[in-house]
Formats: sequence, C-alpha cells, structure tokens
Amino acid sequence: MTITQVIEDTKGKIRDLPIQPKLRDILREAGEEAGVDIVRVTSGGQARLGSGGKRTGSTRHDDGNAADLQLEKGGRVLSFADAKQLPTIAKFVTAVASLGATGIGAGVSYMGPHTMHVGFGTKAVWGAGGKSANAPKWLKEAVAAARNRP
Repeated sequence: MTITQVIEDTKGKIRDLPIQPKLRDILREAGEEAGVDIVRVTSGGQARLGSGGKRTGSTRHDDGNAADLQLEKGGRVLSFADAKQLPTIAKFVTAVASLGATGIGAGVSYMGPHTMHVGFGTKAVWGAGGKSANAPKWLKEAVAAARNRP
C-alpha cells in the first residue's frame, strides 16, 4: 500500500490558506487508493468573499474548501496528456468523488496537463473555461464511476 503525502505548497500564492482537514483526508485516502506518492496542493484556501482578505476567482476555495493540485508518482508529476498515466489519475478522481468531493475540474485546456481542481460546493465537473461541456471524457467517466462504487 502506498503512503500518500499531502503537501500544501502554497507559500507566496493568493490562495495560501490551509485546506480543510476533511479535504486533506479525502486527498490522502484517494492518493493511497490510486497509488500516488504525493498530492501537491499548488493553490489552497482563500479568504471568504466579503471578508476583505486576499482572494481570486470563484468562492469554491473560500475557507479551504477546494484545492488545485498535482499528483506525483515515482518522482514525476503525472500528466493528463500521457495515456500511460491517465489510469492512475482517473482512479484518483473516482476515489475523491466517491469520498465526497463534489467539484472537480481538469483538462489540458483548463489548467494545463498537470493540475486539477478538487473540492466541495455545488456538484459539478468541468474543463476549459470552467464549463461542464468542456470536461474531458476521461474526467466525466472517472466521476461517473464513483456512483457505481459500493
């Protein structure tokens, strides 16, 4: 069994607040299920809308309820563009969705080939432009697979 580390690598970023413990647990458990060594959070929590704290974009990251992240295995960052690495990434996505993550975004045209969004909030899956219609097929299938798990 893989012991997965969740590393919050957000120093100096706008979204540099910690993620929620519940989200951290989901990321770690999903990482272990997928055989990932490190889940590296590259964009974490941000101040709640209206609080006056630093923030950017949607409210999904407010109070640490979402993370933009990269998966690492064997010293390499996994890529959606690598067909050999995609099954591991998809397994991670299925696991986070089955463990309670409700907002998942990914795609080469969204945040590049290495970074995905995982968090809570309104149930949605998206890709380029933050649109559900642009979610990659593998992402939609991985999230749908979570519904079929015991």
